[in-house]
Amino acid sequence: MFLRLTYINLIIFIAFSFNLNSQVTKGENPFEAERTMQEEFAKSLGDDLTKAAASLPVGNSINPDFYYLGPGDVLSFTINPIQPYPIAVQVTPSSSIIIPRFGEFDVKNLTITQAKDAILKELLKRNPNFTIDVSLQKARMSMVSIKGNLLFPNIYVMPSSFQVSTAINYANKINSAEISQSQFGAVNKYNELNKEKFKAFNEGKISPVSQFSSRNIILLRPDGSALSVDIEKSKINNDPSINPFVREGDEIIIPFEKNDYPQISISGEVNRPITLPFKSGDSASTLLKFGYGFTQDADLNNVKLYSNNQTINLEVDKNGKLLSKDFPISEGSLIIVNSKTRAQNSQPSVVSVYGEVNNPGVYVLDENSNLVKDVIAKAGGLTKNAYLPLANIYRYYAVSDFKMDLTREFSEAFRYSNLTLEDTTRFLIDMNYPQNFVSCDFSKLYEKNDSSSNVSLKSGDIIYIPSQPKEVYVFGQVKNPGYVAYVPNKSMDYYVEKAGGYSDGAVKKRARIIRGRNQIWDKPDEGVFVNAGDQVYVPREPDIPIWLQIQKWGAYAAILGASVTFINMLYGIYLYSIQNKK
Repeated sequence: MFLRLTYINLIIFIAFSFNLNSQVTKGENPFEAERTMQEEFAKSLGDDLTKAAASLPVGNSINPDFYYLGPGDVLSFTINPIQPYPIAVQVTPSSSIIIPRFGEFDVKNLTITQAKDAILKELLKRNPNFTIDVSLQKARMSMVSIKGNLLFPNIYVMPSSFQVSTAINYANKINSAEISQSQFGAVNKYNELNKEKFKAFNEGKISPVSQFSSRNIILLRPDGSALSVDIEKSKINNDPSINPFVREGDEIIIPFEKNDYPQISISGEVNRPITLPFKSGDSASTLLKFGYGFTQDADLNNVKLYSNNQTINLEVDKNGKLLSKDFPISEGSLIIVNSKTRAQNSQPSVVSVYGEVNNPGVYVLDENSNLVKDVIAKAGGLTKNAYLPLANIYRYYAVSDFKMDLTREFSEAFRYSNLTLEDTTRFLIDMNYPQNFVSCDFSKLYEKNDSSSNVSLKSGDIIYIPSQPKEVYVFGQVKNPGYVAYVPNKSMDYYVEKAGGYSDGAVKKRARIIRGRNQIWDKPDEGVFVNAGDQVYVPREPDIPIWLQIQKWGAYAAILGASVTFINMLYGIYLYSIQNKK
């Protein structure tokens, strides 16, 4: 019985060994093959090519049906069941790959998919049970010439995983370390103008300016062929065939804008209103896709196509897909996506009141109670501690758009003014630090019942009624600068005196009161009093460099000398006239 079981086990072992032997190349044993595969896998993980691949830019997502292999590409291979671990294989300068234990395979002018099919076809001749997986692990670097209508025409080195559109964006990137300051300023100015244009078109939901180059780029291949690149259509259809991956030696030509060419456009409640060149083969669904979907205000029952003096109502879904049968369009076609009829804004308008009022909080505005006094009355009125000279109304306004050129807004605002050049510094300061307050004098409103200060409010306004501060801050050229206790109805001189009086070098006529409510500088004229929370500033004589003083006195001397010369000349003329009379 024991011998019978031994023979059975021996037969199973021989069969198993024979099965393993049929899956490896002749002369190998399964244990040696397993050890070899493990060593190759470990080697591939530590290979320099694998490490370098992780540090380089990847580019676009690779579609293996459209990416053509070339020297320098690194592929990842698995061959089941003989090579279950991925190994890195580089395309040689002769456009071939060498797979360990399987030999060399020609991949010239083949896509990844075509190369995979060709290699699998050869391997199946050896074993019909083989399956393989091939993926691009690292794209080769290619030299590509980009010229025409772009910021920096040049020859660029970039991964071959870049499509033409990505290559152009790469060429248009700004590196301030590589260009002159004047070029950097010019590029910033160009970008600012484009940003303003885009903002205007976005708010108006129309783009009357066509982007000619985006559908008419020319790609010249080293083999003498030429392709027309349509970036816009490639994106909406996810079609790399009309926005291909770059190859070594490619020449990309971006055309300049033309004055007159056929156009199509889509406007209204779409995510991207756009005007584009018309291309043969464009259809209604294509033009809809160029809008990249609808906004939330789009009326899906009011989408119209205007073409050849006809108006066609389009049936669409919420994703911008044409529900009816598609049809070709002609040049000049226009789609307008109208907006829904919107009811009046039902959101209530609210105002916040805090500080020295009896019931601080948020209050709703209505047509009959939208004035300052109305809202403060809703808040229970002012407390006995309310200090009106410092009260204010804050109104939020969106910060102006970020500008690379910080002086542009100033220059645009100042260019038509009749102010002197000396006014520019203060004007620039005032522009850079706007105060988001509503013009309202609470003292006049409540103490003098001045109705002109009872201003209307807007939703989001914030009314602040502070309590009375206890001090006035005195600084500058005084003997003891610091806080001085506030006393009502006192002039600036009183507070200067309490701060020790004027120090040496103080210029009394230039001293000013800085109002705590709005930082306005007031002259200490007669009858002008300092309020609690104000500041008193006493400046000194301006420091004038010695060379400038010499120039000033030299100018005075020159003027005096010229005056003396002129007087002597007049006196000589006078004497000459008297002598002639005699």
